[in-house]
Amino acid sequence: MNAAVWLQSIPDMRSLSWWLPHGGARELAWLLVFAGNLVVLAGFLYWVLFRGKSFSIPRSLRTRGEGIQQQLREAEAAHQSAQARLAAIEARIAGLPAEVEALRAEGEAEAAAEYRRLVEASRSEAAQLIHLGQQEIAAAARLAEKELNALAAALALDLASKRLKERLTDELDRELVRAAAADMATPAGAGAPN
Repeated sequence: MNAAVWLQSIPDMRSLSWWLPHGGARELAWLLVFAGNLVVLAGFLYWVLFRGKSFSIPRSLRTRGEGIQQQLREAEAAHQSAQARLAAIEARIAGLPAEVEALRAEGEAEAAAEYRRLVEASRSEAAQLIHLGQQEIAAAARLAEKELNALAAALALDLASKRLKERLTDELDRELVRAAAADMATPAGAGAPN
């Protein structure tokens, strides 16, 4: 069913006022009822929409407008903050090669200083080891010298003992014993000259 047929099927409001006499009075009554209904409906809508305590179109429009303005201000502040952060990040990115170069130079300087420190520590440790080695060698040389002197003394005593035994005859032995006994018999200080 199309719209034209449907509109034709709806009865005319004026035909519902069958109880009124036909003519101008009927038209005037219908117009007064229609105007009265329109005034009542407009008054009700005005009271509900504009004078209501819990809901009012102007108040809700004003609240909505203030909310939108607040959101716009917050969005602008967030935009400004984001722009400032973006500028700071771009500045850091622009300075990044210089910062990387500075870090590289600092790392190289630290590595060179650490290398020098390690070389110096190695040299110091090597000098200390050399010194300790020299001390141990000197101590071993002194010990060997003492042992060599003791051995030489023992050998000299053995050799002297052998020579004495070879040269000492019974007669020479008796002569030495008499001389020693004579030395003991004389008082100290009155003996033979040395």
